[in-house]
Amino acid sequence: MAIDRIERLRLLMQAENITETPPQNIPEDLTGISWKPPPEIDWDTPPQDKEATPQISASLDGGGGGSSSSDDDYAVRKTVDIPKKKPPRARTLPTLADSMDQDEENRTTGDMGPLQIGYCPILAVAKFPYKFMKGSAALVEKVSWRYFASSKIWDRKWTIHFIYPPPSVSIKSLLLVPESEVRALLSEINKELEIQLDFPARADERGFLLNFSDDGQPSPRFLGISLSQAAFKAMEKQVPTMESLVKGTASLALETDDKSYAAFKMKMDLAYMATQKKTKATKEKKKFQRVQQKEAWCRQLRRTQRYLGIRPRSESSVWSEGKPPSLDEPGQSWENYVKAKEEYDRELREKYALPVLDTDSPAPYAFENSVVFVCVDVESFERSHGQITEIGISTLDMNDLIGLAPGTGGKDWMAKIRSRHFRIKERVHLVNKDFIIGCPDRFEKVFGESEFISIHDAPAVVASCFRPPFSGPIGTTPMFQSGGAEAKRKIILVGHDTKTDINYLRDLGYDPGNLSNLLEVLDTSEVYRALKCDTQAGSLGNLLYDLGLTGWNLHNAGNDAAYTLQALIGIAFKALAPKEERQAKSIDERTEEAMTEAADRVAEEDEEWGVAIGEDDGGPAEYKMEKPKTQTGNAEGRGAYRGRGGAGRGDRGGGGRGRGSHDNQGRGGVLLQPRGNSRTRYQERKAPESATEKREREEILARQTTTQQW
Repeated sequence: MAIDRIERLRLLMQAENITETPPQNIPEDLTGISWKPPPEIDWDTPPQDKEATPQISASLDGGGGGSSSSDDDYAVRKTVDIPKKKPPRARTLPTLADSMDQDEENRTTGDMGPLQIGYCPILAVAKFPYKFMKGSAALVEKVSWRYFASSKIWDRKWTIHFIYPPPSVSIKSLLLVPESEVRALLSEINKELEIQLDFPARADERGFLLNFSDDGQPSPRFLGISLSQAAFKAMEKQVPTMESLVKGTASLALETDDKSYAAFKMKMDLAYMATQKKTKATKEKKKFQRVQQKEAWCRQLRRTQRYLGIRPRSESSVWSEGKPPSLDEPGQSWENYVKAKEEYDRELREKYALPVLDTDSPAPYAFENSVVFVCVDVESFERSHGQITEIGISTLDMNDLIGLAPGTGGKDWMAKIRSRHFRIKERVHLVNKDFIIGCPDRFEKVFGESEFISIHDAPAVVASCFRPPFSGPIGTTPMFQSGGAEAKRKIILVGHDTKTDINYLRDLGYDPGNLSNLLEVLDTSEVYRALKCDTQAGSLGNLLYDLGLTGWNLHNAGNDAAYTLQALIGIAFKALAPKEERQAKSIDERTEEAMTEAADRVAEEDEEWGVAIGEDDGGPAEYKMEKPKTQTGNAEGRGAYRGRGGAGRGDRGGGGRGRGSHDNQGRGGVLLQPRGNSRTRYQERKAPESATEKREREEILARQTTTQQW
């Protein structure tokens, strides 16, 4: 038994990493083992010498369990030193030194970072799932919750570097991390969630990935190792100032015209945009979107001119030579795009200027794709827009214009437009007269006669107008003719605010988007914006007036469809004039108008304040508490506030709490006189007061009494 205890003691000492020389002269009969418990340790007082260190003593008595004759012969005293545990450190804000890893101790703040690696803005990395990640909202939320939200992104090792951009970009430093650490994070996410995340497309162009070279411009410098958000916040405050870096090598970007400086400035601009959620990045993005929208309108106008043969066709035209600048090009900034676009347009004007169009001769260029323009206008009942009452469809087949001179402004071509006007028989009685003045019975004789069709036949009738003879009279071709080769002519769908008319057709049961030969959709409201260089869309009537066209009985679907197609032709011809002639007002006139309007508004406001300020002492108090609005409930259902309908209980139905309402529909009596917040009195048959009503009445009276006392 004693030997087993000795063995357990030895194993215990080994487990505690306690080494010592085995004791000598241990007697065979070791029956008594006595332990002295370790003394109480005072952790606040450090030991002064070895004797102060806690010890464990064991006496091994021999002699068959009897008394020992001598401590030297029969007992062995063992002394084991127990290493003192460190008390817990007080929680302090991490410093830069605390954040340094052991393998980075040889690096100091301000050391140049390696140039052979890429860097990522750490704040852009923190916004990765919200700004750069593509995918479903559920996937974004999953990645965010697991690795980014609640400061999780900071609970890992980040080797922080810093760099100062040009002062014109920012006076604050930009904090960066090595590309390898970001890719390691994405690999970890991909492995755990079994997805395929990667750097955003064109990461270097979007400021997410930065590469530096030894070109004399600033490069990243080492700041420290961050293991938590608190450490990162501490580092932000300990970034060396720009003044302290000027004494060393190239640390600040000098405002020069050097190409390396321009590239560095653009790089820093993109990096800051990548870290920003809104403000400058959002404004720049919205500006690009507005320009792209305007470009789309202008291209829509130029394509219309190609379809009409008054602009060269793209496949054979010298205009297609060379690649025009684009906002989507890598590293493209707004300033560079404007310069490149102006230079590109100038070269085209000088080398490939369009000749003056002779409107008394046929179109100078071939009609691109020999398209058929189909214009649609739909009218609905103003009180229920789901009830379609009229459908107008006009077509212009470019094959009908071969060899025909357009005339001034294309008016001779407008005469070739064919129009149809359909009225829904079941809804003839629905005529708009409140919000707009409808005229369904005034389809212009020059366009044709109105046709009455059933709502059930309307989809098939509309479909027939998209096949030969394209809005020709019924009877010239079977309504359900499948067509053949001629039916696959390219079609351009036209409208004024086209999206609305397309939705109406879909509600009717016909979707033009299903046409395999639909080339594109043109909207005269957008083409007109390109013509006038104005973002405001005018009404069809204003558009016709500006083009010098007369429109009779608008808001008749047949008339509107015909006039819209006429307007498209007029816009295309008027757009051949220089920009200055097309604009309603010059830039100077618009600027002067805006300045005059702003000055008038400021003067008017200043005049109002001058009158309001006055010189008196303020006069007596004029505060008046607004009374609650009185409302009556409906005859059925629950009434206003907490009432039970107009005929039931109404808290404020008759000017105060009470049964009944202002329309004398009270329960069991007629309203005599509302008394503010008191209960309404009845002439007869007053219903008994319930316990709940009594308690509410007493609470109101108590509050009124307290208010009066105050």
